[in-house]
Amino acid sequence: MSVLTSPEVVATHYCEFTCLPDAEISTGFLMGRLMYALHLTMVIATPAEQACPFGVTFPDYRLWASYSHSERSRQEDTQAASGQDDVDLDRLLPIGNRIRLFARSEQELESIEWSKSMVGLDDYVHRTRPRCTPSAIKRFAAFARHQPKASPERLIRRAMKRHGIDEAEARRRYKDYVMDRCRLPWVDMRSESSRHRFRLFIDRVDVQASSDWGFSAYGLSRTVGLPLF
Repeated sequence: MSVLTSPEVVATHYCEFTCLPDAEISTGFLMGRLMYALHLTMVIATPAEQACPFGVTFPDYRLWASYSHSERSRQEDTQAASGQDDVDLDRLLPIGNRIRLFARSEQELESIEWSKSMVGLDDYVHRTRPRCTPSAIKRFAAFARHQPKASPERLIRRAMKRHGIDEAEARRRYKDYVMDRCRLPWVDMRSESSRHRFRLFIDRVDVQASSDWGFSAYGLSRTVGLPLF
């Protein structure tokens, strides 16, 4: 397998992480732990005041509608017909059970000290060594964070606290507010600063390959296209 030579495609190497089926731990929980570990890895590997040099993709990403009405129901039918009760349906979460971490060189991936970030995950996540990106890539996508609008109640409480207004005035200000009920795939995460848990919603946008490079501390970007295969 050869390394890409096109000047427009700079994601030449990647590592793939797969959450393994487990009878006691859900795939969704493992994906959250894995994404958090990768986030810490990227924070450590990114020089101050610079963009992160690693980007992530979710090769099994799909929207909730297609997942809920087709693949999950088909899997459930298969399970019922076979009499099995231990099939990991959670493995088919819309976000999938795999993450690929892309870099501009094999050396960048080799330099990562996985022993620090993957503590406790070795038995649950399979990690490949750096691989060359396939030479014939026809599709690229940018994976970006989507931040839904907050709930009206949360905004009302925030307005009362920040602006010193009473509840009636806060409700008046947000009487026409419509909450964003996001249905994008997500990963459950934990904030390193506040320790609070939150959903990291992921949007996928089909884009063209480009020579641009640089990601957030989660390995996400709305403009940098990474290979889909």
